[in-house]
Amino acid sequence: MKKIQITGGGLAGLSLGIALRKNGVPVKLYERGVYPQHKVCGEFICGVENSVLETLGIQNCLEDAKIHQRLRWWVDGEVAIDKVMPQSARGISRYVLDKRLADHFQKLGGQLHTKSRMKSDYGEGFVSASGKIKSGRKEWIGLKLHFLKDDLNGLEMHLGKMGYVGLCEVSNGRVNACGLFQINSQVKGKGRQLFFNYLRSAGLGYLADILNQLESDGSSFSATAGFALGQQEAQKGFSVGDARYLIPPFTGNGMSMALESSAFALGPLLAYSMGEIAWDTALADYHRKLKSQFGKRTALAAGIHPLMFNRVGIASLKQLSKHNLLPIPFLFTQLRTP
Repeated sequence: MKKIQITGGGLAGLSLGIALRKNGVPVKLYERGVYPQHKVCGEFICGVENSVLETLGIQNCLEDAKIHQRLRWWVDGEVAIDKVMPQSARGISRYVLDKRLADHFQKLGGQLHTKSRMKSDYGEGFVSASGKIKSGRKEWIGLKLHFLKDDLNGLEMHLGKMGYVGLCEVSNGRVNACGLFQINSQVKGKGRQLFFNYLRSAGLGYLADILNQLESDGSSFSATAGFALGQQEAQKGFSVGDARYLIPPFTGNGMSMALESSAFALGPLLAYSMGEIAWDTALADYHRKLKSQFGKRTALAAGIHPLMFNRVGIASLKQLSKHNLLPIPFLFTQLRTP
């Protein structure tokens, strides 16, 4: 069978590598970091079907994930949405999950090269799973920090004026706080202080006051900036996960889409590896599938996202919520299905 090489050992790259090794494909995976490692991520999976996890062969890595049923949104410090989600979410730290996936990949015979990058860029048999594509636009910054808190019930979203923060329990007593903010050159600091300064600059002082009373894990702090949301610039080879589509994080669908993209890539890559189709055919089949599955939900999210950063949109959200007119189940489904 023909070898597949993957650059990027995050959720998409590792899950694809595991699925290919399950089917006997020789795989080399290159990751510039080491395991375990913290990453900017909401750290919950919501939307992917169990059948996809089984196809990828990673369901056992999620057995102890925290199950969340309820979703709450805060706007201007008040609860605007408090609903049971149409589908439950699995909360799990990427620090834990990525290490498990890396170990599983190697147990299946996959060759993992950490602190390493591909020597050649793109070509036949190459898959990019390198995460967010850096953009020349300095618009967004993502920040993440773990707090020790044992009374969180479900998923929380706190919407501010220039950003929003999601809270998710990822293990007993450990809560992931992950925020997306518009970059503000006036906000300074490092680590925990930078996180709190962005909270206050975004009008989320009430949340900063709450979290400031809690102990945090300084080693969990992560930051990323200089990326664009939505469909990413086309790459020459296969691009899975955030390297192809980066949906706005308010949807809570980023990790699910990373896994789904790997599942979509599996069939064409298997056929190529077994010599059944040419590389160009495999690539075209994959891109058609990806567009049909992700195009609509990405466009819908791109339309909603700007409303969360202007007064009219926020005011409309509050009024619709007050009168129970927000179609939460409809939007939840539309942001997770073709």
